[in-house]
Amino acid sequence: MSENVAKIITDIKDIASDVLEKDISTIRGFSERQVEAIAKQTAIIQKGIANGDIDEDLREFFLDGLEAMTLNFVNTLKGILMVTLEKLWNALVTFLYKAVGVVI
Repeated sequence: MSENVAKIITDIKDIASDVLEKDISTIRGFSERQVEAIAKQTAIIQKGIANGDIDEDLREFFLDGLEAMTLNFVNTLKGILMVTLEKLWNALVTFLYKAVGVVI
């Protein structure tokens, strides 16, 4: 493998790592807060069911809420990941175009 190819490989890996590391820390912070909120809500529901404050009808209501919270969490993560992948794609294409001398 030529030095040029090895450098391009290294540059691609560096670009990918840089984009992903920045966005992963954002995702981690968001997901930790959301997961904590979902866990707390679950614990509150568990306690209410155990002590009888939440009956069968209310239980379904709260379970629907948990389901909605979880769906929102997953959909938000999907959106963040899509943006991250788009950033990565843009950064890599920009680098590759520059590598072959094409001005964007």
